[in-house]
Amino acid sequence: MGVPFIKVSVIYFFIGVSLGFYMGVTDSFQFTSAHAHVNLLGWVSLAVSGVIYQIFPVAGNHRLADYHFWLMMAGVPLLFFAMICFGLGQSDIGEPVSGLGGLLMIMGVVVFMVNVIKNVNVKAEER
Repeated sequence: MGVPFIKVSVIYFFIGVSLGFYMGVTDSFQFTSAHAHVNLLGWVSLAVSGVIYQIFPVAGNHRLADYHFWLMMAGVPLLFFAMICFGLGQSDIGEPVSGLGGLLMIMGVVVFMVNVIKNVNVKAEER
C-alpha cells in the first residue's frame, strides 16, 4: 500500500510548489494556509506514510492501510479546498468543509497510528 501513498504525495508536492510559485509571482499570499496544508498533509504526511508502509509491509498490506489511504484521500482535498475558501473570504463554505476534512484526517491519523503500533515490528518483518 506504500506505493499509492507515494504516488499521490508527489501530486500534492506539485500542487504545493505551484501554489507557492503563484503566490510569489503575484505577491499575493492569501493562500498561505492552503499552501502549508497541502505541503504538510498532502506531500509530507502521505510520503512518509508510504515509505513506512514500504519498509514495513505487514502494516502496508493490512486492511488498516486501506482505510488510512481512503480517509486521507477524502480529508486532504477537503481541507485544501476549505483553506482556499478561507483565503477567498468564504468562511461560510470553508468552515463546514474544514470540519469534515479535519475529522476525516484525524480518523486517518488514528487508523495509521493503530496500524503502526499493531503491525510495525522488526521481528515480524524478518520472517
